[in-house]
Amino acid sequence: MALWITVLILLLGAMFAFNHTNLIEKPENVSAALVLGFLLLAAFCVGQILEKIKLPRISGYIIAGLAFGPYCMNFVSKATIVDLSFINSLALAFIAFCAGGELKSSHLSHHIKSIVNLVISQTIIVFMGVAIVTFFLVEFIPAFADIGHSKRLVISLIFGIISVARSPSSTIAIISEAKAKGKYTDIVLCVTIVKDVVVIVLFGVIVSVSKAIISNTASIDWMFFLMLLFEIIIAIILGVFLGKGIVFLIEKVKVEFPIVIIGIGFLVIKFSHLFSSYLHETFNVAISLEPLLICIAAGFCVQNYSNFGRSFLQKMDRVSMPVFIIFFAISGASINIDILRTSWIIGLVIVGVRLAMLFIASLTAGVISKDESLIYKNYWLGFITQAGVSLGLLTEIVRRFPSIGTPIQSLLIAAITINQLIGPIAFKWALIKVGDAKKKQT
Repeated sequence: MALWITVLILLLGAMFAFNHTNLIEKPENVSAALVLGFLLLAAFCVGQILEKIKLPRISGYIIAGLAFGPYCMNFVSKATIVDLSFINSLALAFIAFCAGGELKSSHLSHHIKSIVNLVISQTIIVFMGVAIVTFFLVEFIPAFADIGHSKRLVISLIFGIISVARSPSSTIAIISEAKAKGKYTDIVLCVTIVKDVVVIVLFGVIVSVSKAIISNTASIDWMFFLMLLFEIIIAIILGVFLGKGIVFLIEKVKVEFPIVIIGIGFLVIKFSHLFSSYLHETFNVAISLEPLLICIAAGFCVQNYSNFGRSFLQKMDRVSMPVFIIFFAISGASINIDILRTSWIIGLVIVGVRLAMLFIASLTAGVISKDESLIYKNYWLGFITQAGVSLGLLTEIVRRFPSIGTPIQSLLIAAITINQLIGPIAFKWALIKVGDAKKKQT
């Protein structure tokens, strides 16, 4: 540990000298590549330090980004974080390929009862529990003072659906770090990915219902819901074709495979955004392809419909560490401490309610599925972390509901931040407890 602390101190000293003294001649604008290198090395050191005290490395990556980012020590500026956002997109695509590759149809069919019961119970119980508590909590939130009953109900529905969302990226990172394998690991991973698809669909329904409530109309925009289903189906089909293309690359093309995958991920993201913009501007058709769903479907196709599933995951695993480091470090640096400082009490209440609902839902599903008690009593610990999908949905809330969207975003970002910090620790502890990860690997 002393070595990593020493290296970290030297890194911080060098960055301090670069930013705040004239000892080192620097350009007018600090290079994003320099900041990227600093974040990569500093987050790696913090991750190694936390691993020595039995905590997940990805918690170290997040904490490093938070500590050295624009809202704390300011070694990394807000502008640079924006400049590096494309790397975050590449990392998300990479993680989505890995997530799909980890989904084996044999595991899905073998644990289908547990997976279905967990998805249903968590979606219903977490959504209802958080929504009901939020409905009575709204009157104590200054930003929503004297708000009408219709908007109060809408706020409750939004809090409920966002609380159902999970973070596949954190799940994949912890499983990879712990080299975890087993029934518990398979079920948590499958439920996490399936729930994200379910949340995206339900989010469309909630948005449509909320608009009807606010406008006092009885009609619900079912066309919006149908378009959402169409988008998901198209994304899955494109993912299958992409998976077939990746299999062709593995068989016929001798290249550095992970680099090609990252490049493909970048093209998928760009294509999805450009295609959606083209349809909207040319035909006024609002279809938004979900690039991460395309990547998940591609990884699933490679794993289950080719002979290269194992080698695919092995090659991805070899380069996964730097991808995870920079993704979670940038995520940590993007956490707005000002929002957390002003909203942490409400955020903590929402976190507490969500954890209680996750525990009840997981226990209920485990008993119904007749799973082993050691496994189902620890299910809830694998579903705490929130990140990418939740934050993306919040951005959409701000766009669709300008009058109430911003305060909702601030409050839920506080809750998501807390979940992001405690979730990886809880999941890794659960993996060790159920025996899917060996203690010597922690």
